[in-house]
Amino acid sequence: MATHNPAPKRHDEAVERLTNLSFALQGAANSGGSPDRTASWIRRHVAGYGDKSDEAFAKSLARDIATLQRAGVPIVHSGSEDGARYRLDSSSYQLPPVEFSPEEAMVLGIAGGVGTTGGLSDFSLSGWTKIAASGASRNLAGAPVYTAVNDITRLAPEIITAVLAAVRNQLRITFSYRANPATEPVRRVMDPWGVVNRDSHIYIVGFDVDRNEPRVFRALRVSDIKRSHDPAEHPNPTEDLQVLVERALQRGEKVDARLVIPDGQARELLDAGEQQPDGTVLLHKVDKHWLVRTAAGYAPEVQVLEPAGVRQEVISLLRKASQSQEEG
Repeated sequence: MATHNPAPKRHDEAVERLTNLSFALQGAANSGGSPDRTASWIRRHVAGYGDKSDEAFAKSLARDIATLQRAGVPIVHSGSEDGARYRLDSSSYQLPPVEFSPEEAMVLGIAGGVGTTGGLSDFSLSGWTKIAASGASRNLAGAPVYTAVNDITRLAPEIITAVLAAVRNQLRITFSYRANPATEPVRRVMDPWGVVNRDSHIYIVGFDVDRNEPRVFRALRVSDIKRSHDPAEHPNPTEDLQVLVERALQRGEKVDARLVIPDGQARELLDAGEQQPDGTVLLHKVDKHWLVRTAAGYAPEVQVLEPAGVRQEVISLLRKASQSQEEG
């Protein structure tokens, strides 16, 4: 007949006793009073020690203290007239505070706070939650207004995953790129360098093999990415990726536009334009993509009167956002 092995029970009791001791010392360290706890106090107040004889208690406590110290718990042992004292060195036990510049915290906060469902927001929200729990804070008081109609909520995570995997393994990729909704997609070949987030737009940066030069592609217009088995022939960036994106955007399409902006609304757009006698706001030479995205974010209060092409793109963007919400 098989005999019962009591080892698992003893193991559970030891784990509970170690946990209780660790919590007791941590509570003392955070109590605001004396962080020290005597052996007699531990025997009276920490579960798992009170039912032991003097000799068994002394051996058990010494063994438990050594076990916790080997596990990385910084317990300091000292002697006094009252006997041995133990305390937790909080300065060594706590992780250093997480520090971000205001700009970094703002970007992380926006990524997690745009919120909602779909796209990269599923990744970003969980990431920001973990970072915020460790002490980072968002200060958006002095920041520009950002709208929730952006690439973060609309971009399929598979796109970024495929690009970053190719970058990591230094492999060439091919993908379909649609310059605008009215054009047919064109197949491109690229040695990817990375992904850049600028003004809530996600860009894929790399060496365009067909054009034989560095290029920047809006990730939202990319589809059907295929990783090649061929190694990238231009695996290293020629310069900072952020600089490449900013230079490409400076060459972007500029438009003049006339908008209707209600009082107290859309300060971001109002500051970029000039109030007209008829109550409309005129914007000169602004980035077309920025205007479409921002106007859509303030719809339906803000209306684009002209040009008609921008107005139509705003409507199209709102329809896509609505469809994404319904599918989500």
